[in-house]
Amino acid sequence: MSEWKVGKEVPLADKWQGRQVGLMDALLHARESILEGRGLWSVTGFDTVESLVAFTIGWASNTQFNGGTDQEWRDFRRWLDEVEPAARYEGWHVSFLRECGGDHERAVMKLLDRAHEFVTSRRAPHKP
Repeated sequence: MSEWKVGKEVPLADKWQGRQVGLMDALLHARESILEGRGLWSVTGFDTVESLVAFTIGWASNTQFNGGTDQEWRDFRRWLDEVEPAARYEGWHVSFLRECGGDHERAVMKLLDRAHEFVTSRRAPHKP
């Protein structure tokens, strides 16, 4: 029996070794991947806004089903509602896709840039 591989297997990032990885970490990783020229598909398996929506719901559900919580993700969602009021009522994916003229990558990057803005404003800088 042969083994099928859909994509390249990449080891866990060194920065994540030995600690719990939250959804905000994964979103920042997705942003880095896109900025480095890899597509959203390298994180979610597809290159649409909907794939990132499904990814975040799946991650959050998995965290909850395994007895965990992700306060930073919850705080981000509240913050996003404040800074992007339209997204509060129709979902970030709908409003960002419309604002970006149907360009999925731009809409995804808008969310990921917001995630980056949120995290960098709240996390303490790491000391070497």
